[in-house]
Order: sequence, then C-alpha cells, then structure tokens
Amino acid sequence: MITYRQISTHDPEYTLEKELRNRVLRLPLGLHLSEEDVRDEDGQVHLVALNGQGHVIGCVLIAFSGNAARLRQLAVEGAYRARGIGAELIKRAEQAILAGTIRTVTLHGRLRARGFFERLGYTARSDVFTEATIPHIVMQKDLPGG
Repeated sequence: MITYRQISTHDPEYTLEKELRNRVLRLPLGLHLSEEDVRDEDGQVHLVALNGQGHVIGCVLIAFSGNAARLRQLAVEGAYRARGIGAELIKRAEQAILAGTIRTVTLHGRLRARGFFERLGYTARSDVFTEATIPHIVMQKDLPGG
C-alpha cells in the first residue's frame, strides 16, 4: 500500500527523500545532491510517497516565488515506476498549489520525460537546454481557475 503525505525538512523522512533524489536523479549521472541543491528547501513544499514499510519511494518538491510555482526533483524508486506514483505526486502537488492563488505551474523536465508530463497536461515552453548534464525542457500547465 502506498501512502502520500507532505513533510518538512525537519521530519525524519526528509533525509530519506534526499537519499532517494540522490540515488535516482544524481548518481546515474555521476553527480551528487549538493548543499547548493538543498539550500532553500526549508521554504518549499515536500510531498512524498511511502511504501508499506514507511520507506520514501517517491517525491516531488514545489518551489514558490512570488506568483509562480515550480515543480522540482520528481523522483520515483525504480522498482515502483509505472504504477502511477509519479502522476499521483504531480496531482497532489497541483492540489497544493491550487490551495493558494497561483494558477500556473512550471517545471524543468528531463527531455526523455516530456511525454509523461504532456499526458498530465503540461506543454513545452522552451527549446531544449542542458541542466545537470542532460537535456531538459521548460514545461508549463495552467491550473483550473487560471
């Protein structure tokens, strides 16, 4: 059974979330999650997916800046992919954004994940660029009421 919840950087699951992000998003690229990567995360929303044993097996962060919301660091443990966990995390992130006044959300998606985000209603808003050594694209979605 998968459960979802919001955590803070003070919760014990935060360390597990960072480990997941490092393992899934950075190590395969020969990189490591750095202090710079996590510097401003105290003010961001952290949503995690937990398996039945309480292990963090998915996460997404929401960074707010003025009237903008940006999704970042979506990660799902390899053994749990293709089960709808990433889509559910995005849905819950969008609900959290809708709780405020922001109605547009952006993200820097890996180019190979473009189809995943398009199926969730996101559209490309940039040319391809390199971030964390691999091709990315800015994607955007207007939420209801926007």
